[in-house]
Amino acid sequence: MIKAPTWEHTKELRKSKLFVCLSVLTLCLQLQLAAQNKDELGVMFYNVENLFDTDNDSLKLDNEFTPFGDKHWTYGKYLDKLKNISRVVLEAGGWHPPFIIGLCEIENKKVLTDLVWKTGLNHLDYHIIHHESPDERGIDAALLYRSNIFTPLESIPIKVDFGEGSRPTRDILYVFGYVKDTIPLHVFVAHFPSRYGGVQNTKPLRYKAAQILNDTIKTIIAHEPDAHIIVMGDFNDEPEDESMQYLAKSGQVINISSPAQTISNSAGTLKFQYEWNTFDQFLISENLMDSTRTFFAETPMKILDFPFLLEEDKSFTGFRPSRTYIGYKYNGGFSDHLPIWLQLQLK
Repeated sequence: MIKAPTWEHTKELRKSKLFVCLSVLTLCLQLQLAAQNKDELGVMFYNVENLFDTDNDSLKLDNEFTPFGDKHWTYGKYLDKLKNISRVVLEAGGWHPPFIIGLCEIENKKVLTDLVWKTGLNHLDYHIIHHESPDERGIDAALLYRSNIFTPLESIPIKVDFGEGSRPTRDILYVFGYVKDTIPLHVFVAHFPSRYGGVQNTKPLRYKAAQILNDTIKTIIAHEPDAHIIVMGDFNDEPEDESMQYLAKSGQVINISSPAQTISNSAGTLKFQYEWNTFDQFLISENLMDSTRTFFAETPMKILDFPFLLEEDKSFTGFRPSRTYIGYKYNGGFSDHLPIWLQLQLK
């Protein structure tokens, strides 16, 4: 029979166990303090694909998105679209919703107000930055921000003008403000001209938009060499295409979009027939690449290809983004684009 160890025999054992417990407790405390001294701040961009209200605006080509238009766009469908977008935002951040959200293909401030207040986002204190652009269909870029984290001081719509007789396009939205009242941040939200009319025919338009954007960034860096800059948008070009290479080779910003992290292994942010493309991208200033700094970005970007955002592609195999309409047939989905995510750290 094995005798139970005496008090004296176990004294050293108890001392060693106490040391281990204290060490673990100390480590947990250090980790907790470290977590308290580091903020995880998410940035999201989402082309929400034709977020229109149901009213007919006589100054815009929005007739198809009305109850009597070709798509029979009703108030019920509109509310479902808002709920779908809010679900994406809530799923994206989890316990840490994005502190800024870049959006494009939104019609006006009204749809943004409804998104913020008539959905599950109504408790997150999102505020709106929006300017009407000269786009003929009335679709604009916009920014939502959480006022307890980001304080905007300035917002400017940057005109993208192709000269007399050219079709007007949406502005590039520029916003400057402070993160946590301490870190200055310059943000751009872009939606470059589409490929409608042919890739080659429209390439000069996207290149011109890239030049205008680059000139603005260059001016900022000339006055503030250590500026924190985030550019996000739907550029209607791949990272390897001429317009995006111009931005990357200018030395002002770095494209962190290819390759991207994914959740469901999607090969891009939108799909045309068999081909995936990554038109939705983040570009950031070089200082945000340095993880030894107080404020930095985790790279590369992430494509938020949640399973609920995808549907089976019965025509061209695999999966595709679940969109609101397929042609004129109501599909009840989210968007033809997948959202993208940039994780920032503030130590």
